Amino acid sequence: MRRTVRLIALAGLMATPLVGLSLFRGHQPDIVPKVHAQETDRHESCSNATLNGTYGLYGTGTSSVGPLAAVGLATFDGTGAHSTARQTIRRNGVTVRDLFADPALDGPYEVDPDCTGRLLNFDGSAAGHFVVVDGGKEIFNISLTPGNSVIRVFRKID
Repeated sequence: MRRTVRLIALAGLMATPLVGLSLFRGHQPDIVPKVHAQETDRHESCSNATLNGTYGLYGTGTSSVGPLAAVGLATFDGTGAHSTARQTIRRNGVTVRDLFADPALDGPYEVDPDCTGRLLNFDGSAAGHFVVVDGGKEIFNISLTPGNSVIRVFRKID
């Protein structure tokens, strides 16, 4: 008990000059550096044409039958009429789509001026939501398939 009291007293004696010095200097101690958001006049706008070309992709998450992982290629036509994806998908350790053997999935897409968008089924329902980043060099996507919590990242390769 005495030892604890001595340690607390010693720590207090050592801290007092440090706190006093910083208050005497007229400001708070710089424990956390000050940061400011960078403002820019550039307002990036997107459209269907922002997505044009081939992207490598990977995905991960959970499906209704367990963990899901995917890798593949996606191509966007720049008009919103077609996006195709060839990918290997494994659900709960079982391959359910094969990048080399299965036909490409196809569907339209929409990109809004704020760089958000939707991957669509041909009936117009949304299969996924996404955000276009870095002028179309990357896409962050989340699946809207019932029972899935799957994210995908697309990176432009051409």
